[in-house]
Amino acid sequence: MNASARVGIIVAAAVAVMLIDAVLGREGPSSGGDSEISVYNRMPPVYYYEDRLQCLNGDPGNVYCISKTLIKPDSSSENWKLVEKHSVEDTDFQRYVLDRGFCMKNCETLVNSLTQQELKQYDQDQFTINVPHTYDSSYIPGMDEYRQKYDRITNVCHNYHLHRDYNLSGYSFIEHCMGPDDLNKPITSYHVLFAVLTSAIVFLVIRATHRDTKDHRNHNNNQITVEDDIWMEFSLKRSIRRLFVTPETKLHRDFAFVESVRVISVFFITAVHVLMAYGASPMENPQALEVFFRNSVMRMASAIFPFLVHTFFTVGGVLLAVHFLDFMESGPRFRWQYFFMGLINRYLRLFPLYFIMWLYQVSWFDRMGTGVTGHSLVGVEMHLCKENGWSNFLFINNYYKFDKGCMQQTWYLAADFQFFCIGMFIMMILWRFPRSMKLMIWSMMTISIIVPIVNNYVYNFVGVILLNFKHLRFMLFFYEWVKRDYILSHPHTCSYFSGIIAGIAYHRYQKDPQYLKNLRVYQILKRLAPLMVLLLSAPATFFYYIKPVEPSLWMAIYASAHRNFFGIMCGVGLLYGATEGSAKLPGFMRHPTLLAIGRLSFSVYLTQFNAIRYVFMDVKEYGFVLNVINYLQAFILSYVVSYASGLVLCTTVELPMAAVIKRLQGHKKTKNNNNCHSTTNGNAKLKDS
Repeated sequence: MNASARVGIIVAAAVAVMLIDAVLGREGPSSGGDSEISVYNRMPPVYYYEDRLQCLNGDPGNVYCISKTLIKPDSSSENWKLVEKHSVEDTDFQRYVLDRGFCMKNCETLVNSLTQQELKQYDQDQFTINVPHTYDSSYIPGMDEYRQKYDRITNVCHNYHLHRDYNLSGYSFIEHCMGPDDLNKPITSYHVLFAVLTSAIVFLVIRATHRDTKDHRNHNNNQITVEDDIWMEFSLKRSIRRLFVTPETKLHRDFAFVESVRVISVFFITAVHVLMAYGASPMENPQALEVFFRNSVMRMASAIFPFLVHTFFTVGGVLLAVHFLDFMESGPRFRWQYFFMGLINRYLRLFPLYFIMWLYQVSWFDRMGTGVTGHSLVGVEMHLCKENGWSNFLFINNYYKFDKGCMQQTWYLAADFQFFCIGMFIMMILWRFPRSMKLMIWSMMTISIIVPIVNNYVYNFVGVILLNFKHLRFMLFFYEWVKRDYILSHPHTCSYFSGIIAGIAYHRYQKDPQYLKNLRVYQILKRLAPLMVLLLSAPATFFYYIKPVEPSLWMAIYASAHRNFFGIMCGVGLLYGATEGSAKLPGFMRHPTLLAIGRLSFSVYLTQFNAIRYVFMDVKEYGFVLNVINYLQAFILSYVVSYASGLVLCTTVELPMAAVIKRLQGHKKTKNNNNCHSTTNGNAKLKDS
């Protein structure tokens, strides 16, 4: 088992133990002592929602609204002191920002019953706070009329309840409203286009599958070959065959275990995303999550979690390097056109499924937004996908307006494509100037170390990744660390460059089996890197309290070392698994079923957030309750729905379109008999990367 897998298992074990301890242990409010329950009961619940359907179906004139209430600081109030105390740390929710879902008619009835003096008392003036607490009006268009009509009523209504029940005051305003007509979603041209496109795909799949499986025989009962039209690539029989194809070459067999690494990574990423979904969704017991991540072990684990996706970057770097070097040795002459061919092939491989998912997000995705939080989980993304979705197809959405981006998780695809462009350029340079190998490796190492230092120093980030529930409430749209560091390519080249260097080392190992044994730095790093990842993550909890006002050079160096050792660990682990450690890997890591599941990773990654939204869409009263059973149910359902959706998309869109594109490109092969074989063979190898 490679080093990254060991670290993953250690972290997973820690997560499981700490989750049980935090949620079921003595500190949880639902299982703790009376004094602990009393403390949380003295504070207003962060979330509360009246029944939406009962409101809208009860009277055609009713309006259902979602509001935000900002509690006003009051040093004389004991309840305010509790709210303030439990909102200080990064891993505390904003208990001074309340979400309320309510039937406006109930508020109107209450406000009409109040005296002029009471109306004046409860109509508090607007004030601001220095952390994100609502979406900008541009995220949820069409609400201006509701805000002008109902903001004052909302302010008075909620302030009345806040003062009566908790002796606190605050300012309330409308975030989103809907009437009975909003339950019926209109059909737009996007809906029609998606329906037509999916219907065409379904028709092709059914027809091709039927024709491919039909037993064609002549009058002598001899089986005959079916005409192989290009649309036959949509046959499910062929897609399943491609999904379960076994590695044929030594290179493919050596790296077959990479698919199991992808499966393990997706497993942990899903587990983390589901936990994040609890934090971003209304919760009845947000204190369970607060206690969970107040523990130093979990803060240590959370310093590693965000790097899990970087495993995919390292895998991409390794595969690009080994396939390109293999392609170089197949005999083609150096031509810059291969650089552009590689980029075009990569783009065409991603675009069809990516476009289908985008089209769904701007069309039938609105049918998911039927819950009280549908405006934030669905409405915001639909609007932003229509407005800025073009940046996704240019693969710049991790740099361009991430806080107004479409399909937030696709920052990874943008970064990965950017890394691929850089990696292709590096390999072309190495092909053109073979003697620049050492210089290029040193350059990659230098960039990987220096750039994160500069980035962290300029933006004054601390040494490790800090959780922030105040921003998690908005899916981290407004978190500066995410926008300025995590999703960008240049501070995280270490993972991809580690993969390229590991791929170069593998290529040399194939020519000299003693190469790695004599490579002292490799022998040291394969033991040191996993240890350093854990050691650098261990003091994570201290960084929650050490936040320098001015940029700190030592923190920037610390941050660079942390992410670089993670990238090194992944690169060395993959190199080890493909070479001397190959025989030590468990047999299941090369099992055909696991390899097939690993090939679903791209489709699963695109569908995972929607699967999680599906699980967390139906909110009742105070929100979801976080405990071990509920978490496992949410995780299993999200995981199953993700892979079921991924399987459908992979076998009906991703794999068939890849085969169609390959055949179309095959028609453009050169007629030059002298170069035909080497060029075709080389192109096939290059496409594998």
